[in-house]
Amino acid sequence: MKKTAPQSIDLEVLLRPISPELEKVRQRIEQTLGQSAGGIGDGLIKLGLGGGKMLRPALVLLSGKCLGLLRPEHIELGAIIEMIHVASLLHDDVIDQAQTRRGKSSANAQWGNTQAVLLGDFVLSKAFGLGAAVGLDGAASVLCQTAEAICTGEILQNQRKGDWSLTEAEYLAIIEGKTASLFGACCFLGGLAAGAEKSVCEILRHYGISLGLAFQITDDVLDILGSPTAEGKTLGTDFLHEKLTLPVIHWLGQIDPSQQKARLEQLSRNSDPAGLCEAMRRGGAIDYTLGRVEDFAQNARKSLVELPDSQAKEILSSLISYVSHRV
Repeated sequence: MKKTAPQSIDLEVLLRPISPELEKVRQRIEQTLGQSAGGIGDGLIKLGLGGGKMLRPALVLLSGKCLGLLRPEHIELGAIIEMIHVASLLHDDVIDQAQTRRGKSSANAQWGNTQAVLLGDFVLSKAFGLGAAVGLDGAASVLCQTAEAICTGEILQNQRKGDWSLTEAEYLAIIEGKTASLFGACCFLGGLAAGAEKSVCEILRHYGISLGLAFQITDDVLDILGSPTAEGKTLGTDFLHEKLTLPVIHWLGQIDPSQQKARLEQLSRNSDPAGLCEAMRRGGAIDYTLGRVEDFAQNARKSLVELPDSQAKEILSSLISYVSHRV
């Protein structure tokens, strides 16, 4: 029997119950960036950086709503988290030499690498300025630890560029730092702002980390198989910059050692990306990778079992399906 593809989920529709709060987060970001000399904030806003999926702020809000009513701190934390994410995107696009982001020319494509890096630093400084003013005990520590984890993950990934011996465990450690740690922080902070016990906040963090791992792995598959128009950003950068992702790691691990040299040369030349993609598909690497996505999705679902039933919990559960079915 032919397997039918799962139906895609519209994220905007899914997040509609918290759209008023997400709009407040966007307004807070624009307000914060707009309070800048020299029109810097206006330039950032024109890039469309406030027009993303807002998935990370949504996790802050939904984690809070799982445990009660939202507070002003949730809006502040949502803005801080999204600004940290935006800063990382500005830096990532420089590293990857990406030309588009969120359907528009990237900052580095418009103004050069130096300006893009400085803009990322500027957004990050604004985010931590907001964080210092939140006044929520423990929040600043979580934000600092998360920023460190993101940077560590990016540094380790850069150090292992072109290292074809990278293992799946090492890859997972890298993406947990650079991506999943922020997802986990979103959920932890959402619980913290709702006044939850630390044990409950840790349950939420575990959900977020599992969701973030699934999200990054699907992102890596989309870098191979996706459409630049659909994703709104430059794809194929992992191949171009010799960043090993799970499909490649699995593909390399399945071949006879006598054939590995030829396969490594094929990867290094990167002369036929479409052919490489098809070879990985035929070799079972894509199916294996999507199976690992489902493993992390199941971990996220198990975390939610311990939370009280609510509409917010149902949306968090649907977000797992959204992430898993993006490919």
